[in-house]
Amino acid sequence: MKEVEDKAKKYQQIRRRLTLFHLLLTPALLIVLIASGLTFGMRQNAIAITGGNDWGVVAVYFMLFSLYFLMFDLPLEYYADFFLEHQFGLSNQNFRQWGVDFLKKASLSFALSLGLLEALYLIIRKFPGTWWLWAWAAYAFVSYVMGKLFPVFIVPLFYKYGKLEDKELETRVLKFAARFGLPVQNVYSLNLSKTTKKANAAFMGIGKTKRIVLSDTLISNFTHDEIETVLAHELGHFKHHDVWRFLGFGLVMSLAAFWMGFQGVNALGASMNLSSAADVAGLPLLFLIFYAVNFVLMPASNAYSRRRERVADLFALKATGNKDVFISTMQKLGQQNLADPAPPAWYEWFFYNHPAIHRRIEMAKRQALDQRLGTRDQRL
Repeated sequence: MKEVEDKAKKYQQIRRRLTLFHLLLTPALLIVLIASGLTFGMRQNAIAITGGNDWGVVAVYFMLFSLYFLMFDLPLEYYADFFLEHQFGLSNQNFRQWGVDFLKKASLSFALSLGLLEALYLIIRKFPGTWWLWAWAAYAFVSYVMGKLFPVFIVPLFYKYGKLEDKELETRVLKFAARFGLPVQNVYSLNLSKTTKKANAAFMGIGKTKRIVLSDTLISNFTHDEIETVLAHELGHFKHHDVWRFLGFGLVMSLAAFWMGFQGVNALGASMNLSSAADVAGLPLLFLIFYAVNFVLMPASNAYSRRRERVADLFALKATGNKDVFISTMQKLGQQNLADPAPPAWYEWFFYNHPAIHRRIEMAKRQALDQRLGTRDQRL
């Protein structure tokens, strides 16, 4: 146990450094684009290649913009997602498999981002005085649609769904879900072991795309009672409508970001020699403003997420009625995923969207103690 904890602490220490480095790198690269005038060179190249067509200029500019970031992101991605994961025995991928997945993710990200960017600049051209509000409304719609499409179309690009081979477990899971009114007929296994040894589970989708997904790494390493505890946590999110809560909270934050983007581009665009908000050379400024808003609001966003996770944990404890299994589940998840059992408080406050493992275990112990004291008081 001590050996695993030390390994987890070392792994997470490196992860924290990478997170902080990337946190500084992204705005630095955006500032370089603006301060050096490189963003205007990219725009001029895009105009020269496309003849000034609005759609084409945005597409070519974004391609150059993406290549610029790729030069820095690729080495970091290799180190963080391949080298480091192999160094700590968490990856099941060889280099070729990792490279194929990286290309798929990069291509998909580029295609989706380009579509959103084209829509954004179309809105800016059509509604120069109120584009931030229309862009936010479009973003809200896309967020809802992606919530429905993600489990059906995006996940299968990287992993395969399968039916549970353990029929006893499947029956148990479906009965447990029915007990709390979760409208699903199938529980899916996901071949997460294709890439990692880490374990996970999720309640995915919106509306008819709702589904329970258990990773094969969870199924093969956890008891039925422990898997039921993980499922109970996910059911807690369902019962408390957390999908909609998180979507709504995210939309409030994005509204602030779009409004600040509108104000910032209007205030600073002239000093940058932007012709208007529709000038694609202003994209680094817009992204920098979005990044700053997200940075400022990140502690609040993560605090809200941790609160919802605590509520789901409480639901799991009450639904299963077994704090010992809950504790063993948290311990095994922490060990298998090399989670830091007690990360620095400042880092948890700023970056963690789940409570740290030791806090979840302490909460379970307090909950059990409160129940025992309550029972004793009733007897007295």
